[in-house]
Amino acid sequence: MNYLVWLVVLAVIIFLFYRYVTRDARVKAAALAADFPDEWRQILTTRVAFYLSLTVEEKKRFEREVQVFLAQTRITGLQTEVDDVTRLLVASSAIIPIFGFRDWEYGNLGEVLIVPDAWKEARDPNREVAPLQGQLLGSVRGFQNQHYMHLSKASLEHGFQDGMDKQNVGIHEFAHMLDEADGVIDGIPKLALPPELLKPWAEVMEREIAAIREGNSEINSYGGTNEAEFFAVVTEYFFEKPEKLQENHPELYQLLSRALRQNPKKRFLRFSVDPREWLQTLRSKRKFGRNDACPCGSGKKYKDCHLLQQAA
Repeated sequence: MNYLVWLVVLAVIIFLFYRYVTRDARVKAAALAADFPDEWRQILTTRVAFYLSLTVEEKKRFEREVQVFLAQTRITGLQTEVDDVTRLLVASSAIIPIFGFRDWEYGNLGEVLIVPDAWKEARDPNREVAPLQGQLLGSVRGFQNQHYMHLSKASLEHGFQDGMDKQNVGIHEFAHMLDEADGVIDGIPKLALPPELLKPWAEVMEREIAAIREGNSEINSYGGTNEAEFFAVVTEYFFEKPEKLQENHPELYQLLSRALRQNPKKRFLRFSVDPREWLQTLRSKRKFGRNDACPCGSGKKYKDCHLLQQAA
């Protein structure tokens, strides 16, 4: 009798262990088996320029990867609502930098925490990626063997609202996650860069950071903070305004194209001789009206909240 009890207990333990080790595979399979909601497709179409630049087959793959990411990743609102728009913008931010890699997953991402607006933090020596001080729009923080991302909801919305300003906090923070895949956030994404490009990348990065610090570059000055921030900043630039990055920094653009296995300028050119014209058309569709509810969730009208801050 005791022997049978122990067999039952062992069987239960084996079953539970099996369920644990196969959870990710089962979640992924269930996500891929589900239809992509039409409402989600409409959100991507009206909000995400990158999605619109894709071919029909590429759009299907993007949708599948969005489904898998959302099935596997906790996205939690802190003092703000997380609706489908927010979730899809987070997922798009995650997929865009790694779309050139088949079956890439952020295995060390524990949770994405959405806060209403920018926040202030003093310098924390334990933070892997953090400015010295001042306003934060996003951050990546390590805890044990997982990483937790904080994103400002208002800044996330604004990053996709304007597809030509070279700034997208969601892409920025997920670029840090891509950089960290080799174990350290240091501006050198070793798992993405072929070995023969490691030295050219380091040389170009050093030269471009020096130009930023000397005031001789139109790259966002935050890219001069350190190597990690440089990679995240130029990744934003690469996807938001690829034609300008290639024009102003051809070697940097080529290296990013090879590292990320994408050519966003070529994608945009499929839709218009002048990609700026196409992006401007898309951007005009996605602007917030002055009397619309502010995306930060404050309950105020956009004109009385973040529009005032942007004009200040």
